[in-house]
Amino acid sequence: MGERPTNAIKPSRLSSASDVIDALGGTNAVAELLNIGASSVSNYRKQGFPARSHFILAKICKDRGLDVADAVFGGYQVKTKKASYQAAPPQRADALISLKEAGFTPLSLPILQPAAPFIDRMGPEMQRRLFTFTDPGGEQLCLRPDLTIPTALAHIASGKSGEARYCYQGTAFRYQPRGSGQPEEFTQLGLEIISGASAGKVGLTDDLEVLTTIITLLGEAGLTENLRFNFADFDMLAHFLEELDLSAAARETVWRLVGLADNAEDFKRLANLKNARPISEKDAEKRIDADALIVGRSGSEILARIARKDSEMLDDEHIDVVFNFLSTLAAPNGIEKITTDFPHMKVWFDRRVSLLADAVLSHVTGAAELQDIHFAPSISRGMAYYTGLSFEIYASGFDRSIAAGGRYDDLLRSLGATEPLSAVGGAIALERLIRVVEAQS
Repeated sequence: MGERPTNAIKPSRLSSASDVIDALGGTNAVAELLNIGASSVSNYRKQGFPARSHFILAKICKDRGLDVADAVFGGYQVKTKKASYQAAPPQRADALISLKEAGFTPLSLPILQPAAPFIDRMGPEMQRRLFTFTDPGGEQLCLRPDLTIPTALAHIASGKSGEARYCYQGTAFRYQPRGSGQPEEFTQLGLEIISGASAGKVGLTDDLEVLTTIITLLGEAGLTENLRFNFADFDMLAHFLEELDLSAAARETVWRLVGLADNAEDFKRLANLKNARPISEKDAEKRIDADALIVGRSGSEILARIARKDSEMLDDEHIDVVFNFLSTLAAPNGIEKITTDFPHMKVWFDRRVSLLADAVLSHVTGAAELQDIHFAPSISRGMAYYTGLSFEIYASGFDRSIAAGGRYDDLLRSLGATEPLSAVGGAIALERLIRVVEAQS
């Protein structure tokens, strides 16, 4: 139950005891390595490893080639390959011309950013890839890992009302695993539409504009065929969950676990872990006196907490239904299969896929087909602020996306906007685009 699937994406740098435990195979596996009980290892996830385990765990991690932050083992060094630094190429001023002509205002955004907005609003995978430091005044800063949050902060600071359209080109910075060969500096060319048309139930006006604008930019660079499109859609999951007999708390559990999972198998593993606890509410009522005081809490408070946990749990049937839904989406021809296996999704999918297919197929000149459009729920995992449709674009023969984006309606309010603001955007990784175009030519 505690095993991590072999095809799961490994974290780049392990910065906590919990990361190390997962990387070593889970709670039970680490318990066997240390010859201790699984409950002790569970405590290590929250409290860190005791000093007596530092040396042996550091050695095991080194032998397995894991990149672990020194602080996890109290300063023991886990030697890894040195970083290979590569500067991003010079900026191309003409890259913004098309966006400016389309009505987008260019922004010049600071490279140094306050770290808190990124730490709080990006997924665990991206948090581990931040370059952070504390300045002499004590403020925690970071090198911007992307330009969406800086754009949102700049918009809030401007005090503008009404729709705003921005574009930018700039260097972003993300830590890469040692020896990966991936650059830690790269250039993003992007656009954001803030306070425009909300996705809601009326369509995807701004979402499709962002998507088709990026496809057009790829075409202007010479990339017009052999493209693959991956979509994730929180509206899709919301529509699916509406048909399940779940409590609001259990529905929130599904949202949270899907956001954490790498794939359908990982969702099932996490759901089973979530459901595992040593005592049921009924057993607790038999053993705990509601009027008793236990470790500073009354028995009634403990019973109430267990009841809340029960409301968040998923039964085996619901876990299997969600697992099958996610698995079907990820399968070849998943769009066709989903409407057969889950008939209540047919109308929703027909409408959604029709909108996306029309946008994609009408802007890609290289005879793209419907099978080039996939739904992959886990693609939003890196950017935890996405709230609606998100996308990735791939070129044939390359396993890393050349462009990505999505809707993030909750982000600006969470960053300090005085009212909710709809927002959607996307960006192209210019270095990857250049490599693809050169390879195909």
